[in-house]
Amino acid sequence: MCKKTVRRLLMTALVWMIGKWAFAQPHILSHRGFYTNPWVDENSLDALREAQRLHKTMGLEACEFDVHLTSDGELVVRHDNHIKGNLSCQGSTLAEIRAHTLPQGAKIPTLREWFQQAKEMPQLKQALELKPHASPQKETECIEKVLALAREMGMMDQLCFLSFSLHACKEFVRLAPGCYVILNSTNVFEPVTPAKAKEMGFSAISYNINVFMNNVKWIDEANALGLDTYLWMCEAPYLIDWATAYDVTWITTNYADKMLPYAQALAKDRKRVKKLRKCKF
Repeated sequence: MCKKTVRRLLMTALVWMIGKWAFAQPHILSHRGFYTNPWVDENSLDALREAQRLHKTMGLEACEFDVHLTSDGELVVRHDNHIKGNLSCQGSTLAEIRAHTLPQGAKIPTLREWFQQAKEMPQLKQALELKPHASPQKETECIEKVLALAREMGMMDQLCFLSFSLHACKEFVRLAPGCYVILNSTNVFEPVTPAKAKEMGFSAISYNINVFMNNVKWIDEANALGLDTYLWMCEAPYLIDWATAYDVTWITTNYADKMLPYAQALAKDRKRVKKLRKCKF
């Protein structure tokens, strides 16, 4: 093959790569596993299996789940601290929690059980959200146990970490240098800027639409700093349009089965993507 042909092929490949990058769509993060089927409990092992099914059939890249530390020092997966009556994740023992049955018949899983199921599909990234606890000391204890278990089970490469607790995010950075940490926030008036997030060692910022719409320039600032951006919750196609227009990296959704096909179809519509990014809204 002559040098001219090689050069032409290389230039064609470069143009294709640039075009692919320029029209990259937001990645999809499925919230609480994938539970928006009537027979699946959120944050249950069935919800994780459903997320794994979406990875296999539709290309879902990541799912999120939530972790608490029980009163006897065990790690469980559930969104809300309160369960029922006086039963709670952080105020009850593991035995008490495991005696409870969720609406669709599942039990609240331990983090070890979640990791065991997650390891069956290592290509599906797992976003572990540490829920706020009663004190910074309790959050640190929880993070130490999370990281110890993740290292024991060989899960660190499959995990990223997030929290609404600034202390917890800082502790993940301190205790696991180099890990991927996302700061979650709903605070419109005192959010952490991209520059501050970068300074604290975070990998991404995750804000709801109200925060980002009041600070749109932060998306470009985050991109320039090498930080990812997460927009939540995205439950309607127009929010994917918005995220595409402003180059948001990820969206979080309860309806990954619906948002994935829409985002994938939009990625193929180059004219529409160009129009969205030119006009914005």
